[in-house]
Amino acid sequence: MSDFRFDKIEQEVVLFLADGIVLEGTVFLAPHAYTHAGPQTLLELLRESEPFLPLRDRDGSLRLVNKAAVSHARHTADTGEDAEGIPLGEMVAARLFFFGGETLEGTLNIEMPRDRSRLKDFLNAAPDFFPFDCGESHYIINSRLLYQVMPL
Repeated sequence: MSDFRFDKIEQEVVLFLADGIVLEGTVFLAPHAYTHAGPQTLLELLRESEPFLPLRDRDGSLRLVNKAAVSHARHTADTGEDAEGIPLGEMVAARLFFFGGETLEGTLNIEMPRDRSRLKDFLNAAPDFFPFDCGESHYIINSRLLYQVMPL
């Protein structure tokens, strides 16, 4: 065990897994992000190359969750996802269909070159995880676990 301890920021989250299991608990974010001023965001945590993330569930048990199995994560709006200010792209309404049977309706921000700014272009170029807003609820979506997307 190391004598060094790194403080983390605790973030409440609900993880929806591909098989329909729902995990509620806390993930741990770095207080300093690598790519911008301020703390790490949930989106950055999910995009890290390490396949597992630690989650402390409601009863205090610690588990390691395979990020590839997370179809989407619900979080509060104050997680720093808006750290870069006003989105530069176009907000597009869509309905998402997950392999597990769940659907979500909301909006996503397409920040792409003008000649490649369609929903199809975004989905084909998007990283594995992208933000998605459903009114009061905010999600991070795993694009690999969507079987269909419909523009609204």
